[in-house]
Amino acid sequence: MRHLKIYHAIRMIRRHGSIRKAADLLSVSPSALNRSIQGFEESLGVRIFDRVPAGVRLTSAGELLVDVVERHLVEFEDLQRQLGFLRDGHMGQLRIGIGADIAAGLPLFAIRDLEEEMPGVSADIVTGDIVNLLLRRELDLAILTNPETDRAVEVLASQSVPLVALATPGWASRVGVDGAANGGARVGLWDMVRTRIVVPPEGTGSRAVISHALRRHALEEGATTSVAASQLPLAMATGARSCIFPATVFAGAGTGADGIDTAAGLVPLAVDVGTVQVSVLRHGGIPLTRPGQILLRQIERRLNALA
Repeated sequence: MRHLKIYHAIRMIRRHGSIRKAADLLSVSPSALNRSIQGFEESLGVRIFDRVPAGVRLTSAGELLVDVVERHLVEFEDLQRQLGFLRDGHMGQLRIGIGADIAAGLPLFAIRDLEEEMPGVSADIVTGDIVNLLLRRELDLAILTNPETDRAVEVLASQSVPLVALATPGWASRVGVDGAANGGARVGLWDMVRTRIVVPPEGTGSRAVISHALRRHALEEGATTSVAASQLPLAMATGARSCIFPATVFAGAGTGADGIDTAAGLVPLAVDVGTVQVSVLRHGGIPLTRPGQILLRQIERRLNALA
């Protein structure tokens, strides 16, 4: 705690490459800030900054120190944020990033479970460039399919989930496999590519697995509609068409024994597309708050029930 002031100064000096500029922004004199830095260097026994004609730059020891400084500042800022919510009568805030291919169904029901257990919690759900947001420490948790991990990222939970194929009730008759829904006719990806397929967006783990499955069967992708999982009901509302998404998207309140939400009004197809790994991630420098711990537990519970 007593080093927070000097930590803020080190961050500011590093950002601007100048003690004078940092001093102006911190409303202190350059000489006073310089003495503070020198005193801190003496206490460590190493130089943090090299003085150069253009200003200052981090030494090798300074580069090592900055990682610790940033981690402490992020943790303290998160603590201040959580304390602020407690003072306002809330139970905290959770920032959650969810991949566009799974931002429906299971993750949202897990967040609902969290909200029921902690009615005062605020949940901020974002999609988009989740990995970069996580690396910039702007998220508490991220839920992604087949994520490319970084040394700074910790995998808290992971579960293999099948990609499932479903179709509108009129799809089977259009492609000439009327018995497909009841197991009376053989249906495969080769049937699905004859009509429009609704698939997750490019850049998601699910879309990569789907593309690999098509290549494995030497099939062209054909006509597709690429949508986020949250837009799937609208994309499937018109015309005879099929879709491929992770089973978590369809795991809802009306989930039956086959893992598909029977309230969705779609017909499951016995097509083996492959699996994706649904992972819950956090940045190693972000503490897991109580709301985060509860959400993690709820996600794991629902994923285990789906397996």
